[in-house]
Amino acid sequence: MIAAFPALLSWSVFVFPVRSPLPFCPMNAAAAPLLLFALTLGLAPVALAGPVKPIARVLPPMGEKISDAEKTELTAELDRLTTAFRELPRKRDNANAEVYLKAVRLALENGEFYKNSEAAIAKNLLLEADRRITALRAGERPWLTAKGFVVRGYYSSIDGSAQPFGLDIPDDAPASGAPAWMWLQGRGDTRTDLHFLDQRMKKHGEFHPPGVVMVHAWGRYCVGYKSAGEQDVLDVRDQLIREKRIDPRRVALGGFSMGGAGAWLLGAHYPDRWTVLHTGAGFVDVKRYRNMSESDIKKTPPWEQLLWGQNDVPDYVRNLLNLPVVSYSGEKDKQRASAEIMAEAFQQQGAALTHFIGPGVEHKYDEATRVRVQEEVLKSLLAPPAHYPLKLAWETRTLDYPGLHWLKLTGLGEHWKEARADASLDAVIPKAARADITTANVTSLRLESPTGEAFNTALVIHVDGQELRGAGAGKAVLLSRAADGKWRVGPPEESTPLRKRPGLQGPIDDAFTASFLHVLPDRPCAHPAVERWVKFESAHQISRWRALMRGEPRVKRASEVTPEDIKAHHLILWGDAAANDYTAKVLPKLPVGWTAESVTTSAATLPADENVPVLIYPNPLNPDKYVVLNSGLTFREAHSKTNSLQNPKLPDWAVINLKDDPDAETPGKVVDAGFFDEAWQWKTAR
Repeated sequence: MIAAFPALLSWSVFVFPVRSPLPFCPMNAAAAPLLLFALTLGLAPVALAGPVKPIARVLPPMGEKISDAEKTELTAELDRLTTAFRELPRKRDNANAEVYLKAVRLALENGEFYKNSEAAIAKNLLLEADRRITALRAGERPWLTAKGFVVRGYYSSIDGSAQPFGLDIPDDAPASGAPAWMWLQGRGDTRTDLHFLDQRMKKHGEFHPPGVVMVHAWGRYCVGYKSAGEQDVLDVRDQLIREKRIDPRRVALGGFSMGGAGAWLLGAHYPDRWTVLHTGAGFVDVKRYRNMSESDIKKTPPWEQLLWGQNDVPDYVRNLLNLPVVSYSGEKDKQRASAEIMAEAFQQQGAALTHFIGPGVEHKYDEATRVRVQEEVLKSLLAPPAHYPLKLAWETRTLDYPGLHWLKLTGLGEHWKEARADASLDAVIPKAARADITTANVTSLRLESPTGEAFNTALVIHVDGQELRGAGAGKAVLLSRAADGKWRVGPPEESTPLRKRPGLQGPIDDAFTASFLHVLPDRPCAHPAVERWVKFESAHQISRWRALMRGEPRVKRASEVTPEDIKAHHLILWGDAAANDYTAKVLPKLPVGWTAESVTTSAATLPADENVPVLIYPNPLNPDKYVVLNSGLTFREAHSKTNSLQNPKLPDWAVINLKDDPDAETPGKVVDAGFFDEAWQWKTAR
């Protein structure tokens, strides 16, 4: 019992945010006797070291520009409406009201009022929340048929949170199957949910052409449409298609500044989701946008440089050959460089980028050129091809982005190296007699009908100089390389029960793009330094998700986790085997070793009292989901100063030395890190 006091004390002196979603509290009078007793016995080394210094929030910035009286009034009305909202039957439609409540709640809790006039905005949002709660109680959904400015909401599968989006619906747009143009906003550090909803209730965006539904995606606030922000855009598109509000064959994607960067990113990663792509300004890579010198690059860990391949658009330029791309730059805009970089990348592929330049302007649209851009986009949007392309080009560095239309890569020779596949059919899938495919760094792939049609039984496939027959008569054709390098029809001949595949390929940040659950320990960790770090870093990551990603992450104690949780979520496990029963369950089946004495990787054995492993791995309890040890998002506060740096910072695994406290750059000193191989094991050459 006495031996546990140091760890218990580290809990009592750690100060959590006042409104933290965690079931913890700062030290109070009841904890004081314990503190005194432990100090008397000399059993409080962690407490004597003091709590970890809080990390200053970058996004959203602090803003306290309304009076205490206004806060009190808003809080009272928010509480009243929240009570009324909770009495509604639980339905997906409820998100259309909850987005208003959430916007005001986060603004109050996080201090997100940047002008004195913004109390009035919050009051207006609560009025609309009241109207929508009343409608939901009556079984009505007027937002589904409204025209003009319409705010909508949906529940994200990632964290269950209500996320907003805006529609600008002209009177002449069809009630169903309308052409749509998804628009991604530029960066606005002080444009939180509160301000986004206010704008979407009364303001046109950069474009609002007749007959076209403009869809304003939120993108999780200010993360450059990466991570959960990327999934937000796709979720909004898919929801509107399910509702038959928009035509899946006529969806444009566009954006300006941060939104232009997001358009480049999502256009290159998901070209089959868009009929035409428009990019305005923005950035397309890390190194050139940041003007990094050779010295800067040498200071960047090699794994982080490889991870630039997650989001650097020039690495995916061939994918943009599959759809029309219309780019725009102001003549004097520094961000004109993004289009010029991509124009060069297009040229290297034997193609040309359509690039409009606004004469004499900096970071904005020239009006006459804006009209020309709109005309060019609408030309492609309103007259889409009759069917899917018969000729495809694809490149990637990760199976997180496996392919498009009827071509999907399912295995790579090695992640984070360029992988390519060029494929063509001689006719639409039911009539195709021949397919031609050339690949590089690909070990398996699938041809799959996007419309549910079966392949012709006579289909002959020519792949990398081989001819394969008997591949047809089904909706999907699987091809794989055998050990001798020859292609065959059928799935891979597995030599290991695990291999990297789409949706299960890492790195650590990938776990936070689908449904995840933080699993907190029930007991103290084996070592005070580990206990101190776990308590800080877990609370920090949970609180940061709430502020930056505008959601409420799922959190449970290990003792509360159910079989349904294991089936439904990636598990984010905090603490060692002494503290967390789920860590104890999965550790024997993970490559890393972590005992009370040591942390062991393929290259080193380090003392466990001052080192913590972090990693991502297929969950041994459910191999269709991830397990993550001791990590949240790996980009941190310092990286939010520019969206170009909001990229993964750690690979599949790392070891954190606890002599350096977590800060805005790192979770501690990264003493080693790397990627697992394609079978999720240590790489033989490092």
